Amino acid sequence: MAKCENFDITNERAFSVLSQSIAELQSLGSDVGIERKARPASMWRSERSRSMNNDRQQEGLPLIKQTTDIARRAMNLIVNCVQLCALYASQRSRCFSSFSSAISYIREQRGLCKPAQHLLLQWQRNVMLIDLFINNEGLYCNRRIAQDMFDVCMETFDWLRSISNNNK
Repeated sequence: MAKCENFDITNERAFSVLSQSIAELQSLGSDVGIERKARPASMWRSERSRSMNNDRQQEGLPLIKQTTDIARRAMNLIVNCVQLCALYASQRSRCFSSFSSAISYIREQRGLCKPAQHLLLQWQRNVMLIDLFINNEGLYCNRRIAQDMFDVCMETFDWLRSISNNNK
């Protein structure tokens, strides 16, 4: 197995494109009030807040389109980050054509390349949703999904950047 040696992807063009895309995502998110949230204290609270329906906030079509665009961009960036990490962890010896295959490879890694368990669970929990939204442009989502994808995207990018910084 690869040990993530020489994992300095900050010099790569793909990493600089990811960084620029993350900045654009943050700008788009701030336009509609989507910003990075702190992790909830417990899973129970997270699931409870998901199940609560807030009827006071009716989302109009323009807001739904904006939040869908943010969620779709975040999903694409999550996939790109995970695939880039898997590519470097394999020392460029493998190609990862799907999000699931990249997650599987990263899950097997030891040491610095191994993501936090909660991040791995977030990726696995959202695999089908991400595949569905990336492959079908006609789907829309609400603000909650956009916020969740935004948070997972930011955490994934932080993880990728920390791996790179630790290996310099």
